[in-house]
Amino acid sequence: MQKHSLLSARKLPLAVAVTAAVMATPTAAVDFHGYARAGVSSNLGSGGEQTCFGNGATGHYVGRLADECDTYAELTLGDELYNEDGKTFRFDTMLAYSADPQGNDYQALNGGNNINSVDFDTAETSTNNADPYGGGDIALRQIYVSAKNVIESLPGSTLWAGKRFYQRKDIHQLDLYYLNNSGYGAGIENIQAGPGRLSIAYTNSDTSDGEDLVQNNKVDLRYAFPVGEHTLELVGIYAMADLTDQQEAAGIEDENGYFLTAELSTGVMGGFNKFAIQYGADSMGFANAEGSSGGRVDNGNVAGYFESSWRILNHGVIRLGDNLELGHSIVYEQAESHDPAADDGERLSLVARPVYNWSPIMSTAVELGYSETDRPWFASSQGLAKVAIAQQWQAGPGYWARPVIRTYAATFFGDEAESARGGEGIDGDIQIGAQIEAWW
Repeated sequence: MQKHSLLSARKLPLAVAVTAAVMATPTAAVDFHGYARAGVSSNLGSGGEQTCFGNGATGHYVGRLADECDTYAELTLGDELYNEDGKTFRFDTMLAYSADPQGNDYQALNGGNNINSVDFDTAETSTNNADPYGGGDIALRQIYVSAKNVIESLPGSTLWAGKRFYQRKDIHQLDLYYLNNSGYGAGIENIQAGPGRLSIAYTNSDTSDGEDLVQNNKVDLRYAFPVGEHTLELVGIYAMADLTDQQEAAGIEDENGYFLTAELSTGVMGGFNKFAIQYGADSMGFANAEGSSGGRVDNGNVAGYFESSWRILNHGVIRLGDNLELGHSIVYEQAESHDPAADDGERLSLVARPVYNWSPIMSTAVELGYSETDRPWFASSQGLAKVAIAQQWQAGPGYWARPVIRTYAATFFGDEAESARGGEGIDGDIQIGAQIEAWW
C-alpha cells in the first residue's frame, strides 16, 4: 500500500502538469455539419420491402415523403484557419455514405453496383445491392479552401478553389437540385457590382471516350440583384469540350453547350416563393430532363438524346396559420430530341405538403403528389400519384425543424405503380415505415 501510494504521489505532479497544459491549450474549433436519413419500411399489400420511385440523384417527382428507401449521410468537417484584419481562410471537407437498399446491421462499403458473383453456366451476375451485408458506398463530395476579403480591390468577395457544392438550388420536398454546378473548380463569389453581387467560377465535368476521360470546361456567371421587394438572379453556364490532341485525332466529338437560369425569389406569407425559368442546349441540352441540372456535360451529345430542353418551376413554403405550414411545388419540363421524327420529352410534377404542429415537438404531415412523364422511347406517357401521411416528432416547431423521427403510411397509383417490381405492380398497396432525418 505504501509503495503504491508513493508511486501515485510521484505521478501526481506530472498529472497536474499535463492537466494544466491541456486546460491552457485553446479548444479546437472544428465545425461539424451534416445531413442524414435512414429508416425501415414494408409493403402490407404485396409483401417485402417498400418500393420507392425516386432517389436523391434524380429527384422525387411525387414528393420525397414516404418515398425514400435508402440510407444516406453527409458528414462535413471544417475550420477557420486564419482570421486577421477582416481577412479569413477556411478549409472544408465532406464525405458521403449511402446504402440502397437498406440491409442488415453491418453493410460493407463495397459498392452497390459492383459484381460479387458470376454464374458461368448461365452468364448471370449478381451485385452487392443483392447482398444484405453489402451495397454501401462512400464518396468524397467536398474538399476546398475559401478566403474572404483577400483581394483588396474586391472587398467582401470570397476566393475559393477545390471541390465543392457550388451555390446549389433545390426543391426540398422533391430532393430535386434544379441548379447544381458542383465539383472541381475555382472562383470568386459575392463581388459587389452595382446594386447586386456577381459570382464567377470555372468548373469541369468529365465524360469518357471509352478508354480515357474527356474534360469539359465550364464558365459559370451569376448576378443577383434586388427588384423591389424581390431578388432576381441570372445564371449562365457555358461548357467547352477540351479534347487532347490524341482524342481530336481519334474523332471524339467536341460539342459545346450552355445552360441558362433566371430565378425570382420573394418573401411571402411568413415564408418564401421561388419562380424559375431554365433553358439548356447542345452538350447541356438534356439538363432540364435530368434530376441535377447544370452539372453534367456530354461533349458527345450530338444524336439520339435531347438537343435542347427547358423548364419552368415554382416552389416555396408558406404559413397558413399559427400551427399550419404548406410546402408546394409545380415543375414542368420539355425536351426536344435530336431526331425530328422522334417525340419530345415532357414531364409535369405537382406536390403539396401541409404540416400541422400539434405541439412544439409533434406534428402531422400529409403529402399529395402527381407526376406525368413522357420520353421518346416510352410507348406512352407514365403517370404516378401518391398519398402519404406521417406522424412526426421533431426538435422544435416548424416545417424545417430537424432532427425528426416520423412514422408514415403511403400508397401509390398509376402506370409506374402498376409496372413496378417487374410488372407485378404495387398499385394501391399500403406501404408503411419509420424514418429519421437530420441536419445540423
